[in-house]
Amino acid sequence: MSDVATLKSATTNKWWVQIRGRAFGPYSIEQMATFLTEGRVRPTTLVSANGKSDWTEARRVMALRGLRKPANANDAEEAANVFVHAEIFSGSWMAFMAALESMGFVCDLGPGLWLVRTRFTSGIIRNALSQTLERGDRFVVIDATRDRLAWFNLGPEVDVRINKVWNGPLRVEAANEQR
Repeated sequence: MSDVATLKSATTNKWWVQIRGRAFGPYSIEQMATFLTEGRVRPTTLVSANGKSDWTEARRVMALRGLRKPANANDAEEAANVFVHAEIFSGSWMAFMAALESMGFVCDLGPGLWLVRTRFTSGIIRNALSQTLERGDRFVVIDATRDRLAWFNLGPEVDVRINKVWNGPLRVEAANEQR
């Protein structure tokens, strides 16, 4: 990236992120701070001010250096019960388990299902575990304490369905049937 491009991108309000050759964005500087805090954007992640050219590593962009969203003090101290379900088809099992066990106390509940007692958020867990996996592997993280959900590699159709159910209204007839 040229010095002119570096200067231009240092003052931009919108950012694009390149993951596995695909561009995502635009994101605000506040969103980028969150992504950096959660580990979704790493120092070596390629970013651009226009999403088409001038891709450079995040650590080389002055506006992104040291940018972190302050962690919520309550979240950092509160322990949470988190369920993780994974389907790992690659040879990444050992790396995945090492990352999972580094998150807190892990209880094996069955094939591909664990309960974790942790201080980390579902987003941070997702980002840490996703770094260990390969194409075709997938998992979901359900934070039962904080009512949060995160997932990896389930596909765009599943993303839409999850959002529709997780954030959607209750069906009136289902609620009435249970009374």
